[in-house]
Amino acid sequence: MHQPGVLSMAEWYVPWTLAMILFIFEIATHTFYLAALGVAMLILGLIDLWIPLTGIHAIVVFAVLCVLLLPVAEYARRALRNRASTEASDLDSGQKVVVTRVNGRDLEVRYRDTVWKAELTEAAVIVPGATLRIISRTGNLLHVAPPST
Repeated sequence: MHQPGVLSMAEWYVPWTLAMILFIFEIATHTFYLAALGVAMLILGLIDLWIPLTGIHAIVVFAVLCVLLLPVAEYARRALRNRASTEASDLDSGQKVVVTRVNGRDLEVRYRDTVWKAELTEAAVIVPGATLRIISRTGNLLHVAPPST
């Protein structure tokens, strides 16, 4: 017989099982949002051990936890993306590229056996075949300048 306020074993495992499922999907998708939902579900499971929650109470607590944790996940996602982009850009800085096409300040250059869009950071007369150096990278756009003399 089920006693009010006492969770059965099946009810006790629900938040933990859902949290693990969310973490597995997070590993598959690399989004951080599912990790935030998984953490919210784990916290709900811990709260549920201390204060048994049922129905609407559990939903409200989970919703509040999600509202608190999703902005944290967004901040973490952006911080890691910006750091990774900066680290990748640092690897390209100083490398040499060869100009394949010139259109004013907009260029196409060959770098790592691939044609990239590039933009001059300094005023200079550039012709196809010229060698330039990478100053920085923004996404798929290389910022280049003539080599230092």
